[in-house]
Amino acid sequence: MCHFTVRLLNAAGTLGATTTTDANGNYLFNNLVPGTYSVQFVAPAGFIFTTRDAAGSTDANDSDADIATGNTIQTVLESGEHDTSWDAGLVQRARIGDPIFLDKAADGVQDAGEGGIANVAVALVDAAGNTVGTTTTDANGKYFFDVNPGTYSIKVTAPAGYVISPKNQGGNDALDSDLNADGSSDTVTVASGQTNNTLDGGLYQRASLGDRVWLDANGNGRQDAGEAGVGHVTVRLLNAAGTVVATTTTEANGNYLFNNLMPGTYKVLFVAPAGF
Repeated sequence: MCHFTVRLLNAAGTLGATTTTDANGNYLFNNLVPGTYSVQFVAPAGFIFTTRDAAGSTDANDSDADIATGNTIQTVLESGEHDTSWDAGLVQRARIGDPIFLDKAADGVQDAGEGGIANVAVALVDAAGNTVGTTTTDANGKYFFDVNPGTYSIKVTAPAGYVISPKNQGGNDALDSDLNADGSSDTVTVASGQTNNTLDGGLYQRASLGDRVWLDANGNGRQDAGEAGVGHVTVRLLNAAGTVVATTTTEANGNYLFNNLMPGTYKVLFVAPAGF
């Protein structure tokens, strides 16, 4: 990588010189006074340092940078010494993300007009099942994690009043919901520099339907002042195919309610009591 910043530190850890790598990644601090030095590498945005002194490596092919700080250990340069063994390996991070969307149709597919849901909690889980990161969706319902190459899944916590949509519906991985009923996804493996924007999730809210059955005393088809509700009237809920999916009766004031419904198409069948 070009223009990779490298700093030379003296025995006290004070900055002595700064340079950048050339097009081939090489750098050199020349004409140094014999003494104790260390090197500090600065990882570019989106990169991390690889394992230092990896098993089976040698000084000629290992990485000498500390993963957390980018610093090498100190070395002592003698008069006339030319030491070119202080190098660093970089790994480009990967990215996992996508939107958490409001699945108005509750069909597990992000249809046109179904936007994102803000402030949804999303956790990043590693291959061992450990939570290694958390975030919340932005105003557009999007989230992302910058990760080291490896295997991960996500876990979405549905806000109060929301339900996880069906998984893997519609045959298009770019538009379907990838969450299991508990909000977790299957695992994905990402390589260095890869972006995986397929781990999305659909959430929907249950619906309700209801109103009132009243005694239309003057028969004008309007609920006029003083016209009382009719209790104990049978009311049936029918789905789009006309099948009865729920039955209730009006309360003393004539009110009824079908609650906790899946989004969809319904109609209501009222059963007139005898004499009405």
